[in-house]
Amino acid sequence: MKARARRARAAGWLVLVAGAVVAAPRAASAQGAPAGAPGAPVSAPGAPAGAQGAPAGAEAGAQGAPAGAQGAPAGAPASQASRDADAAFLRGKELYRLGKLDAAYEAYRTAWSLKQSYDIAANLANTELQRGMKIEAAEHLAFCLRSYPATGSSAQHEQIRAQFRAVRKEVGSIVVRANVDGAEVFFDGKSIGRTPFRHEVFVQPGTIVVEARLAGHEPARVTLDVPAGATNTASLALLPPLDPPAPPAPPPRVEAPALVPVRAEADTGGPRSEVLVAGGVAAGAGVVAGVVLAVLAGGRDRDADVQRQVLVEAGGPAACAGEAPGCGALRDTLEDAADLKNAALWTFVGAGAVGLATGAYAIWGGSASRPGVAAAPVVTARGGALVIRGTW
Repeated sequence: MKARARRARAAGWLVLVAGAVVAAPRAASAQGAPAGAPGAPVSAPGAPAGAQGAPAGAEAGAQGAPAGAQGAPAGAPASQASRDADAAFLRGKELYRLGKLDAAYEAYRTAWSLKQSYDIAANLANTELQRGMKIEAAEHLAFCLRSYPATGSSAQHEQIRAQFRAVRKEVGSIVVRANVDGAEVFFDGKSIGRTPFRHEVFVQPGTIVVEARLAGHEPARVTLDVPAGATNTASLALLPPLDPPAPPAPPPRVEAPALVPVRAEADTGGPRSEVLVAGGVAAGAGVVAGVVLAVLAGGRDRDADVQRQVLVEAGGPAACAGEAPGCGALRDTLEDAADLKNAALWTFVGAGAVGLATGAYAIWGGSASRPGVAAAPVVTARGGALVIRGTW
């Protein structure tokens, strides 16, 4: 009998322990913030929305469609990143319950970096509002409203909308539109991402400089005055770079006549006719070339006078004090005229030298044997010279 009694008591204790083990998880889930307490954390990510105890504007509870891991198929095991996000989310809820706002914010932000879901966004926005981070809170509340499940609690949904409407009155927003994708966009010099942007970007009210940059295109920039509660549109048109202007045409080049070699012959005691003919031809060619260059120089001078008259009529005597479009062309014309004048001068000098040398030879030449002689002027647009080769 005693042994039977001991066995009965042992069985009773076993039943009590088993009942305590089964009831423990339910008791733990029932603890936490009271139903409807403002600012209470939301259920774990992936849990259905709608239970009491969610913060103002946050999803909570056990009714509605679950928000599972991003991109995971139904019934698929959660990835490691999703499990880490769930753990960080639960840690944030516990820290928030203990009144550690900053630590809860960091935990929610870690969960958000691993998985973007509406419940994480709602709790993160709640801590951001309490920390005065209105821009970030508006972004996360907007995300929560866009991704809120259709089967979620309508009361909680309305709380989120009311919370978003309140913070929306204190911030501005910009809709970014660009004619090309992949352009990097900057707000006041700070990069915010690349085009295209699917949603509006929230900003502090005030003047915002919006700029878009893309390699191979001219940057596009627009300045907007964004008041609180309003939405502005930044239309950015990035254009391909302009082709560089063609270089100016070079001045005309006057080719020098070829050297005229004079074959040496035995000295007959007087000036040879070949030398006199070559000298005369070279001098004559130089004179003709000089005349041609002088005529060209005169033409460029007349062109410069016409261009100068047009500039004076358009902008007065000081038209070229700045950077008028026609002043560069006038300077080029004047430089061409000066180059042609110099070339003509040197050509005449060369022709005169050849003529003098030929005359001197006609008077004093012929006293010794001469192997040969060659002479010709060398003329370019930048100057001229006389080349004489031979034995005198």
